[in-house]
Amino acid sequence: MQPKGNVDGGAADGPFASETHVRVLDVKERRPVGMEIHAISEPGLHIVRARLNDGFTAKSGDYFALESGKSGPLSPIRFQDLSGDANSALQESVAESIKVNPDPHLGFYNRANNISLKVHAFQLLPGVGSSTARSWVEIRGPNGWVDLDEVSQKLDIDAVELLAERYVSEMENPAEVPCLLDLLVRVGA
Repeated sequence: MQPKGNVDGGAADGPFASETHVRVLDVKERRPVGMEIHAISEPGLHIVRARLNDGFTAKSGDYFALESGKSGPLSPIRFQDLSGDANSALQESVAESIKVNPDPHLGFYNRANNISLKVHAFQLLPGVGSSTARSWVEIRGPNGWVDLDEVSQKLDIDAVELLAERYVSEMENPAEVPCLLDLLVRVGA
């Protein structure tokens, strides 16, 4: 068992020190023996892999605490190394993670401002242009929203899916800036 999901087995530091859970995307056979999971970690939404410990099973969609002892230490995996099945499950898994911990994501909708004179933070979301961003700011008003359901209802969008789509795009292209994952989810990690 690896407490807090850290990679090196030592003190709780490193890129996965604050990760507490994983959401399984796919299970692969390891050579020479054993099984490996490809997963999304929570709360940081990192694409990771880990050995499935002897005596445990997992399938796509499973969700478990790292302290459960089901898996070994987490290590990073690149988006392009995900299987087709894992890739297919990625956006839905990210959306589920957003629903489990909505506060940092709601904060984006409540605090989004201009990034520059020409670009608003809302424009980082897929399909959102400058006129849509301006109308969203007006609809938001000075008080913001209470939850992501209210955002979805008032803006006539699926707020969770829109953020999940942006996050997956950032996982696919880590050079994409600004990176909402780093600004919203991985702050201080």
